[in-house]
Amino acid sequence: MHMLLIADNLHIMNPAVARALQARDPLPLKRIAERCKEANAYAMDINLGPLKHNAAAIITFVIQAVQGVFTGKLVLDSVQADVLAAGIEACNTPPIINGFSLEKAKLKTILPLAARHQTEIIGFLLNEEGHVPCKAEERLEVASRLIGEAEEQDVPLERIIIDPVLVPLSWQDGTRYNHELLDVIRFLPQLFRKPIRTIAGLSNIGAGAPDSVTRARAETGYILMLSALKLDYILMNSASKTNLNALHLTKLFRGETIFTWQEVKDATL
Repeated sequence: MHMLLIADNLHIMNPAVARALQARDPLPLKRIAERCKEANAYAMDINLGPLKHNAAAIITFVIQAVQGVFTGKLVLDSVQADVLAAGIEACNTPPIINGFSLEKAKLKTILPLAARHQTEIIGFLLNEEGHVPCKAEERLEVASRLIGEAEEQDVPLERIIIDPVLVPLSWQDGTRYNHELLDVIRFLPQLFRKPIRTIAGLSNIGAGAPDSVTRARAETGYILMLSALKLDYILMNSASKTNLNALHLTKLFRGETIFTWQEVKDATL
């Protein structure tokens, strides 16, 4: 199976989304959903940031706006259990919850939602303080504990998607963190002795890039590396032609579409 695209375009930092929420105008949200559909996204991430007032009404409004247009899965991206609960109720089909970690609050309030509603859930390889361990073996140890916590709450491995957490390249030792992540993806199936799905958030790595071209080059490199390791899902900007072309090349080079040099030529990076 090729690496599936999860579009991350519907987020509160997108000015069109912010204006749509303020005006309660569904049309900009529908346009984003339509573009995600045109990009052949498997799923669409909905990240509205912290919601203080009318949280349930807001997430319901957004889901109702997009799910009539976008027929793929919805990924509900929030640290607020009440927002996630309202979003799950509003979805026509079970969404993916994004997500939980070893942080106590998330184990107590978010993980039980996946058990109660039998949804898939993304698990971040963060420690109890919410920090990303640098070394692969440290993240693998977190993965083992994370899966143990989930299974104790009747969320089986089959419904969990592991996010080893890409960090900004501009971090001190950012390249080392992300190199270690490649080993995490490689060794996870050995750790659990069965297939386990993985996801990576591509947009994280470009924080601090001087311009969009430089950022796109960095993202392209990671798309190709992550595909080689058979990452299952890539969370990224589906409006980026460069990213979509890189994703197409991964399918081409893995033999998932018919190879022609014209296909390579058309996939301009």
